[in-house]
Amino acid sequence: MPLLSCRLCGKIFTSSGGRTCSACHARLDKLYPRVREYLRDNPSVGFNVEMVSEALEVDIRDVQGLVDLGYLSRDIGRQTDVDTLRRQKLAQEFESSLKQMRDTSDQRGDVGKSSAASYGQQRYGDKGKKK
Repeated sequence: MPLLSCRLCGKIFTSSGGRTCSACHARLDKLYPRVREYLRDNPSVGFNVEMVSEALEVDIRDVQGLVDLGYLSRDIGRQTDVDTLRRQKLAQEFESSLKQMRDTSDQRGDVGKSSAASYGQQRYGDKGKKK
């Protein structure tokens, strides 16, 4: 195992993969739920690392460590709203596509037939199809 210095506290430790020592990692694990809860309780406020560390009265390096390690996203408050809007838009597009396919099928008179056709069937019809 290589010797590394912790990116948060600077102590030298043996590592099997991470860049933080076990003490700092345990501290970040305890801090993460507090930060997450604080960000969820205040979704409309734009945050940065300094504001969060001041509000929770913790070391700014710990909050920055959470961001660097991937625990937090920079747009955590808005991310859920953006994802929800994207999902809603995708669902609406999917529903309109299905409606358009049904309308096209109804206009052709394919109501009783299977509307799923392969590319070859759409392009060449039923030519050469064994009956």
